[in-house]
Amino acid sequence: MTQKNNKIRALAEGAIMIAAATVLGYFRIFRFPFGGSIDLALVPILVYCLRWGPRYSLMCCFVNGVLQYFLGGGIAISWQSMLLDYVVAYTLVFLCGFGSGKKLGWLWGTILGSFGRWVSLTLSGGLLWYMYMPETFLGLPMVNPWIYSMLLNGVLVLAVMAVNLAVLGIMQTVPALRRLVLARQITGEIQAGYD
Repeated sequence: MTQKNNKIRALAEGAIMIAAATVLGYFRIFRFPFGGSIDLALVPILVYCLRWGPRYSLMCCFVNGVLQYFLGGGIAISWQSMLLDYVVAYTLVFLCGFGSGKKLGWLWGTILGSFGRWVSLTLSGGLLWYMYMPETFLGLPMVNPWIYSMLLNGVLVLAVMAVNLAVLGIMQTVPALRRLVLARQITGEIQAGYD
């Protein structure tokens, strides 16, 4: 496969994965009372990152972040909130692409992408959403907005990450899915070297 065909394939696959993520975002598994929800919207994006690596994933994750805000009913208190809660947070999921082709890359890539998202959400919470901090959270008194933001977003990101890892783990255990869905695509050859 030529380099030009590889780029076209990456672009087309990215568009399909973004569309799938947008649709899956409408079907929430659980909605947290303090904001945020658990859904399967990140699964297609994580699969794309694992297939194409960080180079192609950056743009895919950026576009997904913008669409998550505008089409997914995003809530923001300012343009800074829109950037940190959606655009930057979802763009940092591209870090999952560094797990592409690596042993257990689906596992640590998802953890790395989720950590990037958590950092952006925590910054947003500490800088912009601090005025909504309750007096207690998880049975703990809240006096520092940064601690509250770390805990709140940690709960959200860990829950979403657990669901994503469960789905990717199932894909990993089925040989046909591992070979067809999670195969690395950067060179244009199918490389099913995931353990």
